[in-house]
Amino acid sequence: MIRSWRAPMPAVRPAAPLMIVAVAYGIAQLAGAAAHMRLGWDETVYVSQVSPHVPAAYFSAPRARGITLLAAPVVAVTSSLTALRWYMTVLSSVGLVVAYWPWTRLLRPVTVGIAALLLTSLWMVRFYGNEVMPNLYVAYGAVAAAGWFTHVAAPRGEIAAVGGGVPDPGNVAPRRACAWLAAAVACTALLRPGDAVWLVLPLAAAAVVMGRHRIGLLAGIALGMAGGLLPWMVEAYVRFGDPLRRLRDSSRVEGGLGWHPDGVLMNLRTLNEFVLCRPCGTTISHVPTLALWWPAIPPLVVAGLVLAARHGRLRLLAPAAACGAVLAAVYLLFVGYAAPRFLIPAYALLALPVAELAVGLVVLTRGRWRGAVAGAVATGLVLLAAGQQVVLGRVSGFEAGSRRDYSSLAASLRDLGLHRPCTLSGEQAQPLAFYAGCRSVEVSGNNASTTTAGLLREARTTRFADLELTGARPRYTRGWRRYVLTTPAGDHWRVYVPPGTAYAPRG
Repeated sequence: MIRSWRAPMPAVRPAAPLMIVAVAYGIAQLAGAAAHMRLGWDETVYVSQVSPHVPAAYFSAPRARGITLLAAPVVAVTSSLTALRWYMTVLSSVGLVVAYWPWTRLLRPVTVGIAALLLTSLWMVRFYGNEVMPNLYVAYGAVAAAGWFTHVAAPRGEIAAVGGGVPDPGNVAPRRACAWLAAAVACTALLRPGDAVWLVLPLAAAAVVMGRHRIGLLAGIALGMAGGLLPWMVEAYVRFGDPLRRLRDSSRVEGGLGWHPDGVLMNLRTLNEFVLCRPCGTTISHVPTLALWWPAIPPLVVAGLVLAARHGRLRLLAPAAACGAVLAAVYLLFVGYAAPRFLIPAYALLALPVAELAVGLVVLTRGRWRGAVAGAVATGLVLLAAGQQVVLGRVSGFEAGSRRDYSSLAASLRDLGLHRPCTLSGEQAQPLAFYAGCRSVEVSGNNASTTTAGLLREARTTRFADLELTGARPRYTRGWRRYVLTTPAGDHWRVYVPPGTAYAPRG
């Protein structure tokens, strides 16, 4: 049976299955509703940082600049949403290949292809593929970092066993792999510094335990973290006083990071319903059968690791599995709210041992049973993709409607006479300001950027409006004119306009 496991695969380019999946992923994005969807709340914040067409929105402490740099080449030259969506689609498809590329020399080509297919079948991965959001690219950095780490740390004999015991001349030299490891860690830290910290902790521990090229691995991890964190550190001193203050502000904005054992139920609730659940209860109202894949992940990962261990290949997959488990645990147990995108890096890493299990079961099965096992694996992949497509359609429809409301409100504000230069405050001021071409200011909440006195000065010197949907009328708007705007979704927004402003509302 071991001989069957190590039997050489038919001649195929190592990256061919991966590239086929990447092309299919790009086509699926362009054919989906998300390809034409307007920008969401977080996207408007990131895009506004590099767009010359709108004022930059307030950039809160937990955010990092990496994703703005990825979007900058297109955003800086055009305001076309179509161009941005196509660009991000190509970027996410290329990123998928770059992320899993080092694994094509560590695992069977079909295993890497199935791992990428498992990841891209998930609705949140397809939804965020052409969005200006960092989580998918954090996943790419994490997968690449774990792959280049394994290139250095795993014994050559285990890697050679993938090809029937013949060393692969395409294996990268340890020094070069350490350089790629540093680059992957730096990109991850540039996108989301917190995720990068949790990523490198198990990698550093594995470097010490596994022993091979320990100094080179630790140096690559340290240099990558230092390079990726540098912009965050500089901004921490310039805008927040120092890194500790920025960390405290980040924790406050995130609702207080700490022990949240109900996080598992919160994430299960959001799994097939919302892109964000904050505040979030634990009542599950979605279709349970569409979530069956989620609790199946831990046993499938363990089974894949056990199968790899039986054939002397555990050290090829253990670092990726450990990183995925740590990244998942952080968001499942230490964050007081939930969003499906937070777990994308964990899914990307844990897809590798699951794919190893799927391919291993087929390879190790003999005779007529091999076809049955292969059919069962294929059926599982089809059912997963079909269920995720149902969820994607539902979530995309809801998000498209809410984002259309942003455009509708912006148009109604222009009808009231709110033209540039202008300033907005109130509920969802950041995305509404983006669509209206205004600045946004807040005196409370996660995006507080001024005081009440500063807001009132703003109201006296520029075209100003405060918008409220569910909140009470702010005290500083007493005596202001009140308008009601109705969106296509049927929401009634109250707009408060200060008297004696520089514009005269109509209607």
